[in-house]
Amino acid sequence: MSQDLIQPDSFSYEQILNDLTGKLEEKYSETDGAWRDFYKFGTGQIILELLSAVGSFTTYSALANRREAYLHETHLESSARAIAGPLGYSAYRGSNVSLRLSIYTSSVTTIKKFDKVGEYEDESGVYDLLSLGDYTISPPSSENALPTQIDVAIGQLATTSIILPTSKPQVFRFTEENVSEHFELKLNNKAVPHSEDAIDLINGKYVCITNTVGSIDVMAINDYLADTDKFRAGYELSLLYIQLHENKRVQLTNINLEVGTLENVAIASRYQAPDTVGEIQVKGPLRHETGRVIRGRHDYMKRITEVLPNAIDVRAKDLDSAKQMIAYIIDTEQPLTEAEKENVIAQVAPEENRPMGVTPPVLVSGRVVEVILEVQIIPKKGNQLPSSIDIDVPLRQGRAHRGAPSPRSQR
Repeated sequence: MSQDLIQPDSFSYEQILNDLTGKLEEKYSETDGAWRDFYKFGTGQIILELLSAVGSFTTYSALANRREAYLHETHLESSARAIAGPLGYSAYRGSNVSLRLSIYTSSVTTIKKFDKVGEYEDESGVYDLLSLGDYTISPPSSENALPTQIDVAIGQLATTSIILPTSKPQVFRFTEENVSEHFELKLNNKAVPHSEDAIDLINGKYVCITNTVGSIDVMAINDYLADTDKFRAGYELSLLYIQLHENKRVQLTNINLEVGTLENVAIASRYQAPDTVGEIQVKGPLRHETGRVIRGRHDYMKRITEVLPNAIDVRAKDLDSAKQMIAYIIDTEQPLTEAEKENVIAQVAPEENRPMGVTPPVLVSGRVVEVILEVQIIPKKGNQLPSSIDIDVPLRQGRAHRGAPSPRSQR
C-alpha cells in the first residue's frame, strides 16, 4: 500500500474512509487488539467518519473552485462574468424594448437623455418612456413638414452612487442588480465619458465593465483624464440607469405621450436578454484576443462610422490577401481636407491598435455627386390637402387651353 494516508485519486466519502481504515489496519495489525477496537467501534469509528466527511468536502471544494476559476468549465453566470472581466470582455447586461416616436411640437422643445416623455402601460404595470438621447425639436415650419423622430426605452429609471475613497487608480464597484446597457456615469452630477474597452483607460475615459453581480465596475486613471473629469477622494460617483425589464408583447396603442403630438410609433429594438454562460465563454476569449488590435475590415468599418458622424454608409471588400478597400459616403458639400483625413486616420488606426509591422491605411478623397431625385407623393386615402389658387387655377387653365379635361381640385 502507498505511504499516503489518503490516496490522491480518492474523492468520495467511501473511498477516503476505506483508505483511512486500511492504513490503520496495516499499521496496527501486529499490536494490541485495543487499537483495532478503537477505530472499528464507538468513538474511533465516529472520528474516522468525520475525517472522511471533511476530506470529501475539501475535495469537492477544490474541484468547484477549479471549475469556477476557468471560464470554459464554469457553470455559474456570476463566475463567468467575473472571469471575463479581466479578459477585457464586459458581459452584455441586456436592454429593454426601445421605440422610435415621430412627434410634432408646438414650440421649441429640448429633451435630455433619460428625460421622461410619456408612459407605457401593459398587463405587468405602468412604465416610463425614457429618452435615449439629447434632442431639440422645433415646431413644423409648414403644413408639409416631417415629424421629428426620437428613440425612447420602456422602463423605470434608477440611480445609485458611491463616495470615492481615493484619487489613485482603483476599481469602484456598484452592486445594484438589473442594470441594463442604457446607463450614464456622472461625477459630482456631471456626465463623464465612458467606454467598455480597457484601452480607453489611456484615452481619457472611464472604463465600465460588467461585474459578478451583473452591475458595473468602474476604472479610471487620473493621468489620462481631462481636468474636468478627474476624480478625487470624497467625490460622488453616481450611476443613472434604466432597470432591465422584459415587456413580452408590446402594444403600440398603449402609449401616452406627454411631449408634443404623436404622429407615428415603431419598435426600434426588441428586448435583449443578458449574456448566458455559453455566450460569455465564446465572447470572452474572442474579445481578449481581438479587443485591442485591428484584425480586419469590420474593425475599420466600425471605427470609420464612429469617427465620421455624418457617414451615411460604409462598405468594404478585399482587394487581395493583403489589401482592403473601404468606401464611405458622407453627407457634406465638400470632400475631406488633408488635415481632416490625417485626423481620421489617426483615430481609425492609431499605432497602439495596429499589429506590429502593419502600416496605417491611406485615405483617398472621393468625389462630390449631385443627385437629382424625382419624387412622387401619393396622399393617403381620406387625407385632405389644402387648396391653392397659385397651383389649382394655372393648372386648370393649362389643361383647358390644351383641350384636356380640368382635374378636380383637391380639397
